[in-house]
This record gives sequence, structure tokens and C-alpha cells, in this order.
Amino acid sequence: MKGAIIVSLGENGLEVTVAGRSPCVSRLLGYEVGGRLHPLEALYLAYTGQCRIVDDSGGEVDFAELMRRYANLNPYAWVEFEVYYDLRRRGRIPVPGPREHSLLLRKSRKDPRFVKYLLILEESRLVHVSLLDEFVEEALRNKWEPLVAIVDRYGDITYYSIRRFRPLLQAVAPLNRA
Repeated sequence: MKGAIIVSLGENGLEVTVAGRSPCVSRLLGYEVGGRLHPLEALYLAYTGQCRIVDDSGGEVDFAELMRRYANLNPYAWVEFEVYYDLRRRGRIPVPGPREHSLLLRKSRKDPRFVKYLLILEESRLVHVSLLDEFVEEALRNKWEPLVAIVDRYGDITYYSIRRFRPLLQAVAPLNRA
């Protein structure tokens, strides 16, 4: 029997809660889930047809409707879902990250440590270097490997490992002209 997930549009945006105790949701996602889910997790469960999604009035909500609601709040909704789903298909266990448009990757189902930190970017959107620098800094502070996923306009995803870059600025002596 499919577990039920309740979706409501609250004052703080899209709120997704698991109805009652639903160990099947934790089993499907690969980690312990409290009472709330991130919209990406709910989208994954809806897309794969493994959970029944209902809104707070009791009406059935399909994947397309849930995506529409999430996209109204987050312009990266589709891009984030594509990366989340791609990682799931590859056997990875992504968890929504601490900053917008980010995911953390668990080492394995048995080892709950996070080992990689992924920033999701879209090919046509500008990104400030300071954002990338802060992202790498945050990853290294937490001992996570920083990665970037760039989704192009065709939906193809390319993953890159990124490193800190600090150019050496050396004082240049003026030329002595005799």
C-alpha cells in the first residue's frame, strides 16, 4: 500500500508532511524522515509513483500539479528535480542541502555521513564568483567534497569537481630606466 503525503500551500510556501507514521517513505528515500519532507523528496516519490500525494483539502495531487506549485515558489524547481532524480537513478542518496539549490550526498545507506556537497546551476543563469567561493569554503569547512551540477537547456547534466583558487598577487617593481 502506498504511503500518503499531505501537501499544503501555507504562509511559508509549500509545506509537505508525511501522514501518520510512514516507514515506507524513509525506506524509499534511504534515510530517516521526520514529519516533514522537502518538496524535492515529495516530487521524487510522486514521479516514481511510490506515494499518494493529497492536498490539505483531501484532493489527489499528481506530479505535474506538485511541480507547478513548487515552480511558482522556486524558479530552479525543474532543474533541481532533474539533478535529484539523476542522482537517485545512479544509486546515490541526495538530501536537500543547507543552502538554496544545493544537495548533500550521503556516503551510503548504512553510513549516514555526508561526503559531497553539490551546487545546482543552470547554464543560462549568471553566477557570481563570490557565491562559488562561499560554497567551496562551506564545503571544505564541513569536510565535504564540493561539486557543481550544471544543467543545460536540453536537460543534460554535467558534474564538475571544483577547487579553491587563490591567485598569487605579487608586487611588480617598476622598471628602472636608465
